[in-house]
Amino acid sequence: MIKSIRYVVSENISNIYRIFLIAKYEILAENRDSKLGILWNVLNPLIQISTYWFVFGIGIRSGKPVDGIEFLDWLLAGMAVWFFISPSIRKGVTSISSKIKVIRKMKFPVSILPTTVVVEEAIIHLCMLVIIYVIFLIRGMVPSLYNFQVLYYLICGMAFSVSLAMITSVLNMFTRDVKKIVNATMRMLMYITPILWTMDKMPKNIQKIMKCNPIYYIVQGYRDSFFYHEGILSNVNEMIVFWVIITTMFIAGSTLMYKFRHRFVDMM
Repeated sequence: MIKSIRYVVSENISNIYRIFLIAKYEILAENRDSKLGILWNVLNPLIQISTYWFVFGIGIRSGKPVDGIEFLDWLLAGMAVWFFISPSIRKGVTSISSKIKVIRKMKFPVSILPTTVVVEEAIIHLCMLVIIYVIFLIRGMVPSLYNFQVLYYLICGMAFSVSLAMITSVLNMFTRDVKKIVNATMRMLMYITPILWTMDKMPKNIQKIMKCNPIYYIVQGYRDSFFYHEGILSNVNEMIVFWVIITTMFIAGSTLMYKFRHRFVDMM
């Protein structure tokens, strides 16, 4: 177990420049045929957020605020997390299989591929965060030192996405059903995670179970940082549960990555 963790960590650290270089290339390649380029990575989520705000905020909630926070602001903070984590997980599943030709032609550090996908989405997410933060300021939010906690929760999102991507990307080499399962699960998570709605009317025992969802921890962390000004240590139990889950996932992903590192080429 320790050997596999050391292998993954050392390979990612020693290839950190390559990770950012590939992430940059992928972002540019994805938008090379578009005049607006990387702006579409921000415009698309904002268009979808506008739709959700109209349906859930104006239609269902009739414009009612959430805990004194305007629904649009509350929604923006949650959806920002979703538009980072969702593509990270979806692309993470195929992070190895999509680069199999490169792996065949040269000796390539395979364990950096899930990280590369997440870093790519994190760069786009940071651009989107800047825009959303400016929107918050324009709409009257008072800047606070608590806002910087978003960086911690961004790291949490990256840790969760990389750990899960390592597991799913390896399993996807055995059967492509993994990709279909992940896509179906992500569609479900979009609505069962309290991003578009609040769970204050749910029974307490159900709330405790739902708070074990790592995505909920990150979403709530963003909202705490922007609106509620709750410190990172204000929810110690949830933080412990989150990092226990992430650590378990990272160990499992590292073990799979290390065990099959020499067999990926033969799996296609």
